[in-house]
Amino acid sequence: MIQSLLEEPDLSLHARCYPDEQSGTRKSVIQQCTIDITVCGPFSQLDEVGTWFQDYEVYLQDPRHCHQNVRYCNPHRLSSSDLDSCPWLSDYVSDKTVLEFEEITDRRDVLDVFSTRKDLEEADQPAAILTALKKHQKQALTFMLEREKGWNYRSAGGDVWEVLDSSRIPVFLNTVSNSCQAEEPPQFYGGIVADTMGLGKTLTMISLVTTDHENDQQHCHVQGFDNGESCGRPTTSATLIIVPPPRKHVRPGCINVHIHHRKTRLGESSTLKRGDIVLTTFHTVSADWKPAGTSHESFIFSRCWRRIILDEAHFIKNGNTRITKAVCALEAVARWAVTGTPIQNRLSDLATLLQFVRPHPYGDPRCFDADISQLWKSGQSTKAVERLKLLSASLVLRRSQGTIELPPRKDLLCPVDFTQKEREVYERMREHAITRIDDALHEGHQQQRAHGSSHVNALQQIEALRLFSDLGLHYHSRPSAMADSEEWEQQAQAVLYRQCELGPVICIQCSSATDMTEIASDDGLSSNTSKRQEPRARFFSCLRFICSDCVDNLGRSRRSLPCGHTKSCAFASVSTSLTSKVDDTVVAHNTLETSDSQNFTHMSSKVKALVADIHTVPAHVKCLTLTAASRAYLLEPHWNPTLEDQALARVHRLGQERPVTTIRLYMRNSFEEEVMKLQDSKRDLAGILLSPHDGIETDTSLGTLERLRSLL
Repeated sequence: MIQSLLEEPDLSLHARCYPDEQSGTRKSVIQQCTIDITVCGPFSQLDEVGTWFQDYEVYLQDPRHCHQNVRYCNPHRLSSSDLDSCPWLSDYVSDKTVLEFEEITDRRDVLDVFSTRKDLEEADQPAAILTALKKHQKQALTFMLEREKGWNYRSAGGDVWEVLDSSRIPVFLNTVSNSCQAEEPPQFYGGIVADTMGLGKTLTMISLVTTDHENDQQHCHVQGFDNGESCGRPTTSATLIIVPPPRKHVRPGCINVHIHHRKTRLGESSTLKRGDIVLTTFHTVSADWKPAGTSHESFIFSRCWRRIILDEAHFIKNGNTRITKAVCALEAVARWAVTGTPIQNRLSDLATLLQFVRPHPYGDPRCFDADISQLWKSGQSTKAVERLKLLSASLVLRRSQGTIELPPRKDLLCPVDFTQKEREVYERMREHAITRIDDALHEGHQQQRAHGSSHVNALQQIEALRLFSDLGLHYHSRPSAMADSEEWEQQAQAVLYRQCELGPVICIQCSSATDMTEIASDDGLSSNTSKRQEPRARFFSCLRFICSDCVDNLGRSRRSLPCGHTKSCAFASVSTSLTSKVDDTVVAHNTLETSDSQNFTHMSSKVKALVADIHTVPAHVKCLTLTAASRAYLLEPHWNPTLEDQALARVHRLGQERPVTTIRLYMRNSFEEEVMKLQDSKRDLAGILLSPHDGIETDTSLGTLERLRSLL
C-alpha cells in the first residue's frame, strides 16, 4: 500500500518514527516503534485518495505535527468542501494537546539510613513453600530466624546489647547509648522488616511461619515460647497476622488458616495448632480491645501468641490512635512489623513501631526520644544519626529495589497549563483564598489563636483550588459547589478529611488520635461494607473532635458531649470510614462521562492531558490496573511524598516484566507546585528528624494558616 502511494507523482509522504520505550524485555535486541505517515496532495484528489484508503480498510487520523504549513482537509473526517475554509495545518496542530516531560533522575530515599549492607547467609527453602524464594528473601529469612533466638550478647557490635565480662559479674552494655547496667535486659524476639516496595516481604513472612512446622517435626524448641514466657495468659502456638497476606504460595494442607473477623471471630473453645495462622484486621483488633480490668477479653487478647506479624505496619505510626494502642496491647513472644515506609513524616513514626516490637529499652518511646531524638534537637546531628544506624542495624532489615533485578523505571514530571479561561477563574479563586486566610490571620493575631471557623474556611479555600486544578471549569457544576452556604452537617465530613490530611485529629476526651493512615486501613477481609455499623464520632464546627468510643461511653453514662466552649458549637456525626468520604473522582466521572472521548474541549486541562498521553501508548501497554500495568499516572501531588512513592512502586516490583514509566501530572504556576516543593523538604532526612512529635491538641493555630497561605 505504501509503495503504491510512493509511485503517485502528485502525492508526497512525510514519515516520523517514535521508538516505543515500553516495548520488549531487557534481553530483547528488537525495538518496537510507531510510525506516522502524513499524506499531502492536491485538493482535487481528496475523494479519490479517501476511497482508495477505505478499500484497504485504513482510515486517516488527525496529524500530530506540522512538517509544512498547508491547508488541512481529511477525506475521512467531516470537513468543508471549500479548501479556503479549511484550517491551516499549523493552526490545527497548535490546538492539539502537546505534553512536555521532565525526567526525575534523583529519586532520593530518606530511608537509606536503614539500609542493610551486610551479606547474610541464605536460609534453606522451606518445604511448605511452593514459590521458589529469591536470594534476598532467603537472606531475610536468615535475619528473622536469628532475631527470633533473642539477644546475641556475644556478637561484637551486632546487637543492641553486649555482655562485658567484668571479673565474675557480667555487665550488659547498650551499644546504642553506650550505657551499662548489671541487670540482664528483658529478652526480645522479632524486629522490623522494612524492605522497599516490590521485594516480596509478604512471601518472606509466610516462609517464616512455615518454619514452625519444620521445627516441630525436628523437635526444636521455640525459644521463649517453650520456656513459658507468656505474660500469665494461655499460650497458643499460632501466628496472628494483622491485615491478610495471600495464601497462593503455600502447599495445600500445610497451614490451617483461620479468620478472626465479624461473624467468624474465634471464641474461647477455639483450638489452634503450631504453624496455624489467624488473619484479622487493624479495625477488628481496635474493636475487640477493652481497657484493662474489664471482665471479658476478646479471644485474640486473651492469648499469648507465638508470633504477631503486622503487615503494612505503618498504619500504627501514630502512637495516640486507638488502633495503635490496641495493637500494642496484644501479647506475643515474637513481634514483627512489616512496612516499606518505617518513617513517613517524623522520627516518632519509627518510635511507634519500636513500641510495638518492644526491644528493651526502646520499646518505651521516651527512651528513644532521650537517646536519639533529643541529640538531634540539641545540635548533635552526627551522633544522633550514628545511634540511629546502630539501632537499625540490629533490629531493621532494609534493602532497596537495587537488591533485585527489575526492568528499568523512568519517572516523569508532566506540567500542564491552564487554558486562558481556566487561568482567569483560578486566579480569582486564589486571590479570594488569600483574602480569606489573611482575614483569619488578622483575627487570630488579635486573639492569639485562630478561631475554628476561620481555620475551616481556610481549609475550604485550599480544597476549592485543589478540586479546580483537577476539574477545571467543571468545578462549578459539581454537586457540592454550594457547600459554603450549607449547614455544618453537610460540611463536617469533608472538613474532617482535609484536617486529617494536614495532621492527626485528637479526641478532646481520651486524647487518642485519628489520621489518614488509620482511615485508609479500613477493613479489607470482607467486601460487604454496606451492613457495617457506622461509627458515631462527633466533629464540632470549632474543629474539636470526640471519637466514637467516647461518644458511646459518655452516652451510656448520660453525660453531655460539649466542645468546651461556653456556648457549645454546632456538631455533626461523622465517620472515620474511608467509604464515607466525599468521592471527588465520582464527581469528575459523572461530569465527563457524556463527553465525546475524541473531543477534548469538554475536559479539564489535566484530564485532557491524561487522555492525550494514554492515546499515545501502544495497545499492549497497560495503565490504571496494578496487576498488569507498566505505566502509572499520579494526577495530584500529595502532602506526604512517601505515600506517592509507595503507590507508584506497586507497578515496579517482583513479577514485573516490562520497563516501567510513572508520570506525575501537575498544574503549572499553581499551588500544586508549592506542594511539590514541600515534598522536597520532607524527603530530606534532616527535615524528618526536625519535625515536631505528635501534639496533643488539634492544630488550629496561626502556624497552620500561615503554612497554607505560603502555598498560594
